[in-house]
Amino acid sequence: MRISDSMLTSNFLQALNQNKARVDKLSVQIATQSKIQKPSDSPGGTIRVNKLNNQISQSDTYNNNIQNGLSFINNSINSMETIQSETSQTLTKLTELVNATNGGDFTPYADAIDLSLNAIMDAANSESDGKYIFGGTDFSAAPFGMTADQKAVEVKANDISGKHEIKIAPNITQKLNMSGTEIFGTIVKGAGSLSSDSAIGDITAKQTKVYDALGTEYTLDLKFTKTAANTYSLNYDILDGSNASIYASAPSPKEVVFDADTNRLKTIGGNAAQEFNIKAADKKIDFMFNLASVSEKSGASVMTLSANQKTDIFNTLITIKENLKLGIKPTDEQQKAVSDFNKHLLSKISEAGNVSNQFSGVADQITQQKSILLELVSKEKDVDVAKAIIELQAENTSLQMSYKMSAMILPQSILNYL
Repeated sequence: MRISDSMLTSNFLQALNQNKARVDKLSVQIATQSKIQKPSDSPGGTIRVNKLNNQISQSDTYNNNIQNGLSFINNSINSMETIQSETSQTLTKLTELVNATNGGDFTPYADAIDLSLNAIMDAANSESDGKYIFGGTDFSAAPFGMTADQKAVEVKANDISGKHEIKIAPNITQKLNMSGTEIFGTIVKGAGSLSSDSAIGDITAKQTKVYDALGTEYTLDLKFTKTAANTYSLNYDILDGSNASIYASAPSPKEVVFDADTNRLKTIGGNAAQEFNIKAADKKIDFMFNLASVSEKSGASVMTLSANQKTDIFNTLITIKENLKLGIKPTDEQQKAVSDFNKHLLSKISEAGNVSNQFSGVADQITQQKSILLELVSKEKDVDVAKAIIELQAENTSLQMSYKMSAMILPQSILNYL
């Protein structure tokens, strides 16, 4: 086969262009420090880098959630520690009162308790990033405030029992806040089971003691009536000392439904909730009834009821303060209520501390995971600059030699003969 001058020229120019393309590619890689400028440079590598970058982006999102969550939970801990400190000081004052020898002038003690009450109220209404720490999911108003007659503290927000939850990992959602109901309110919890063997119309009745803001005792009367498989109608009432209902008309019953497969609570009143509010504003009664630990199973119905605390700390302290002004020492029951709240608060501080530690631990794991992902991305796309520079120098040398050769072998033009 005869090799013509045009074939030599074409092959030479093709090789020259390829040489120039390699020089350009190496120059861009060194400038950007990336081996992949466009998907066609490495289709497989591009797919892997995109997947890794998506994982890094998710890690950043979870880490941001955790950092915001840490700020909120640490502010919650600080507020609870302030409240606990004031409660502890109040307990000290109450202990002193037991041994007080003055003639019934307890005004200094009343003033000290009033100062602690105000400090507790301020901490209970504290905020973090514009959100009321103990306001549940209602940020429209401060959670707590005085009644119009200035004789008691009441909940000012619509609902202080709401939960803040954030995602800190693909399969982990963590409750962030300590709701106002958890810290300051009364939660009556049911535990045990209702019988799945019971017939339609069968009734399971339970009673327990509840208290108003001033510590007056009432009876919570509950009746679970089976209406269908896995379904009950819950009628409730609050009875006074004479066993009469405090309501002018009976509260509407709540439909309680259990999951047929898991036997766990499914809905209350048609909502996927585990608790509901029982309230009688004119009697200063306000508490949550929680059924999260009640299930349905074969056998006899066995249910117990218990409350986290009888009365809220605000109105307990108000009652103690007003009695002291009248020369009346606090009762053993009132002292116990303050002591119980102090223990309850210490438990919640510990619980919040555990959440904070969990956040910190997960944040460390995310940081380590992100480092590994970044290293994988680097291996996939980053340029070995030293190696690339050497290759570029070699390609440049080759290119310069090609230019010199082209001057000798390419056909002479008509200009050479002019």
